[in-house]
Order: sequence, then C-alpha cells, then structure tokens
Amino acid sequence: MIKFPRLLWSESKLRSNIRFLNRLFATAGAPMNWTPVSKAVCANPEIVGLLLDEGVTEIADSRIENLKRIKSLSSHCSTLLLRLPGLHEVDEVVRYADTSLVSEATTIERLSAAARDAQVRHRIILMVELGDLREGVLPQQVLALGRFILQQPNIDWCGIGTNLTCYGGILPTREKMLQLLAIKTRIADELGHVLDVVSGGNSSSLPLLLRGDMPTGVSHLRLGESLLLGRETVRGQTIAGMYDDIFRLEAEVIEVRVKSSVPEGERGMDAFGKVPEFEDVGEHRRAILAIGRQDVPIDELVPLEAGIRILGGSSDHMILDVGKNPVKIGDILTFGVNYPVLLQAMTSPYVAKVRV
Repeated sequence: MIKFPRLLWSESKLRSNIRFLNRLFATAGAPMNWTPVSKAVCANPEIVGLLLDEGVTEIADSRIENLKRIKSLSSHCSTLLLRLPGLHEVDEVVRYADTSLVSEATTIERLSAAARDAQVRHRIILMVELGDLREGVLPQQVLALGRFILQQPNIDWCGIGTNLTCYGGILPTREKMLQLLAIKTRIADELGHVLDVVSGGNSSSLPLLLRGDMPTGVSHLRLGESLLLGRETVRGQTIAGMYDDIFRLEAEVIEVRVKSSVPEGERGMDAFGKVPEFEDVGEHRRAILAIGRQDVPIDELVPLEAGIRILGGSSDHMILDVGKNPVKIGDILTFGVNYPVLLQAMTSPYVAKVRV
C-alpha cells in the first residue's frame, strides 16, 4: 500500500551530488577531505548505503542513535560525533564514535576514562570559538586546554575546528580560516603537537573553496545541506553543477470546499497558543491535506502546483487556498523541500521515506 504523506528522494541526483563533491575536493589544489553529515536524514539506511557505495569512508552525525545505525551498516566506516558529548553518554561515544568534537576539559577527561575502560583510543577535534557564539573554546584558552588534553590517556588529539553561521549567522571568511590556521601553528610551536585536521566548518564554508579563497592548510569540511539540497548556506543559493531538488514531499487532499476566508465567531488562541490573523478575500476554494505541524513545518513548504497558496494548519491538517486549480478529493499535491522541512520530515515516523 502506498502511504501518504511521503518524502521522495532521487537516488540518481543524490549520487550526482556526492560525485560532484568528491571531484571538487580531489581537485582542490591542496589535500582536503569532506565528511557527509547525515543528521538531516536521520542516518537513513538507504542513504547511508548510497554514501558508502560511492566510496565515503567517514560519516558525521549529531546523535548517538544515528551513529549506531551507521556502525550497524558498516563497521569499517569511521564516525564523527558533531554535537559535543554529554557526560551521561561518554561510554556510548567511545563505542560508536571514532572521533568527537569537544570543547570542555571535564568532557575530555571523562572521554579519556571511558576510552581507557573500553581499551580503545578516541580521537578528538577541539572546537574553537571564532565569533558565531555556539560551541568552542576561546582562542586565547586553546594552549592551556591543549596542555591538559596531551596529558589524557587514550585520547588522540587529531585536530581543531570551528563552526560558523549556525547560531550567530557569522560568515566564514578567509580571515577566519587564517585565524584557525594560526592557532594550529601555535599549538605546534608551543606544545610540540602537530595536528592532522583543521576542520573549517560546514556548508557555509563551501563558497570559500568554490571561489578559490580557502587558505592552504584547512583540510576538512563537514557537509550536510550542500550535499542533500545542493546549495551553500551563506546566501542559500544553488551550487552550479549540483541538484537542489533531490527531495520532494507529497500529501493527499482530504477535503475541498468553498468557504469564507475569515473565521466566524468570537476568537481566541489557536491549537498552538497563538491568535492568528486572516486576510479577507471573501469566499474561496479551500483544500485540506492530511499532513500537519507534527509532520513538517508547513509554512516552509513550497507548492509545486500552480495557483496554490498555504494558509496554515494544525497538528495534523494543512489548509490551502487552491483558487482555480482543479484540485479534488484524493489528489496528491507535491511540495518543494528546504532544510527545516527535510529535517522534520525525516524525523517524523508518520512520513514515509521513498527512494525513486
């Protein structure tokens, strides 16, 4: 039985995007690697399998549950934990993550103890705060924390990294990357420790590489949105040569009626605690779809059929103004997908995921 709503994804287009990034990094002019980030697709087994089939050897995710899934699909695939480890999960971190991003001495000490107990070595990338104000140690504190790291048994300090645009919207620039490289040099000069990895950020750092402004020495990027949606995240523009329509969402029409455009009666809050506003356009044709805010952020969807406008919805209904579009009961309407839609649809157990 075909189930709706459903999120469709194109195998051929995703393969094309993977190959585009492989070629880009292979011809970057300096040794550089990229790690696909699977969190937006919840480490979907079919998508992870496709990445592995295309030669990917490391996958990053922010959830231990997803790293477990990756390891169950391939014990040889290296895993990178993107979110700073919680103290409660260090035993699972050293079991399912080969490398983790870190910024706190207490966490590193607990990872060291867990790795010692498990008789493994755990790799860490120390995150450095370069202005976006999410995770990371301040640059002037790196050497002191570095001395502490080098005293921890069973910990391999392999690199430094930074995160930009995710919280503060601060753009990656050549100057930011040079600042990160200067920290690597100070670590080598003052601590005598040579790092293999300088992780210069996420998909927002990709434009630096594309236009040839990435400084030599930045060796790694963590890419999710650019891989899956074919776009950079500084301006939200599609990358030439990549597909931006790998995913699309389908939902079924369950009612079509001519109704007033403004509710009637004494008004209060809606189901989500807000008092909505309505534009009075008189009576018009309205359709209800069997999908709602529990499944996706409906206001982020883009109707692909002409003459359709999203009005709003509740937890399990989405309401459209369909105008003169000949929509009828049982029709399947299609929508374009952005990152928030992809993330929530992949997380929802009520949305089917279908490879096409």
